[in-house]
Order: sequence, then C-alpha cells, then structure tokens
Amino acid sequence: MTLPSEHDSAAPLVPPVLPGADQDVIGALPAALRQCLANAARVILIANNPAITQADFDALGVGADDVVVSFNLCIKAALLKPESVNLFVHGFNAPDCYFFGLPATAEVQKLAAQPGSRCFTLLVGCAVHLCPLPDVALYWDRIPLPALAEHYPVDRPNGKRFVGPSTGFNVLVLLDWLRPHAGYRYRLLTLGFSNEAGKLWGGHAWDYERHWLLGADVEVIALKPRSWWRKLLFSK
Repeated sequence: MTLPSEHDSAAPLVPPVLPGADQDVIGALPAALRQCLANAARVILIANNPAITQADFDALGVGADDVVVSFNLCIKAALLKPESVNLFVHGFNAPDCYFFGLPATAEVQKLAAQPGSRCFTLLVGCAVHLCPLPDVALYWDRIPLPALAEHYPVDRPNGKRFVGPSTGFNVLVLLDWLRPHAGYRYRLLTLGFSNEAGKLWGGHAWDYERHWLLGADVEVIALKPRSWWRKLLFSK
C-alpha cells in the first residue's frame, strides 16, 4: 500500500523560538550608555558577594574610564565611586511581577543624585508589557544570544526546570557579545564571581555559567585572602 505523501518522511524538527528572539540587542541600550561603553577602558562586574571587602574594591583602582556593574540589591553600593560610570542591573521576578532591588536603595539613589554622576539602569528578563524610560535599558526574556537562549540548560538533575540565566550571567554574556558586534574595546572583569561566600539559588544552571566563564575572554579577579574569623563568619 502506498502511503499518503505527508507520511513519506518525518517532519523536520524545528527548535522552539524563545520569547524575545526579535529584540534589538544593541538598540535596546540608551545612546548615552552606548557612548560610555565605547569610551570605557574596563567594564567591571561586582557580584553580590558578602566576602568582597573595601580592600578588594580599592585594589581595582576604579577611575573615570571604567564602567562598574552592580546587580539587584547592590549590597556593595557603599564601595562604589561617583567618578566612574555605574550601571545598575535588575532581574525580573516573573511569578510576582517585580524587579529585584527596585526601588533602589538609599545608597544607590544618593550616588545617582550627585552632580555629574553617570548612572544607568538595565532591566533584564522582563516578561510583561513595559515601556521603559528613555535612559533605561530593557531586555525581554530571553536575550537572543546563544549562551543565554538555545545553549542554556533546560532541566535540572532532579527533573525540575531551570528558570533561565542568572541576572549576572545575562549581563556578562551581553557585555562580552557587544565587544565584537558593537566595536567596543573594553576589558571585561569580574569581582566576587568566585563563590567565596553566600548561597546559590538552585533555579539557575550555575555549573554551565561557571564553565562558560572559564572559556570566555573575561578576567576573574580573585578576592584577597581573609582572616580566619572572616572565613568562619561568611561560612554560616
């Protein structure tokens, strides 16, 4: 018996298209922020790691040509300097429809209010209809870059699903991608992405994110050795 033509061959597998696939990765950044990135010598990502000290931050020698990136609650806001460009990144909590760390803390607002300060806000992982202010960068979930979309793990070992990239990984991959695609020449550095303290939420694929970082053109700055009592304090 001859089968109908539609049974002659299996239908090709088409990978699912994630939401946000059509967004303009470069165009989502405000012009003023794009100019700061074009002028930057370094872009430094500061993790929300309680083990980071004043000495760790001071050793970076942050100046006017640097862009310093902080995340969500920005627990190290007291270390930031008004001389540099400061970029505050907030991830979206889809179940409860809010951005982590907003409204900004008093320390962040005080920094942004200083005359001549260059402070920007970048929102990632948005899953609702929003119209950002002209000087705010907004990225929908997901940013259409391979490491964040089709290559990012889906299932955890226990069968549950990952929610997607962490806030820090979203921006790390974005800033790395912008260098060849937007012509930026900055060095990319991370501080506190080395797991000396704190706890990691199980909803992100941390092993995958760490493996990507090891293979990327990113300088991972080690924290200074801590005294025994600080190790004991931050191990709890």
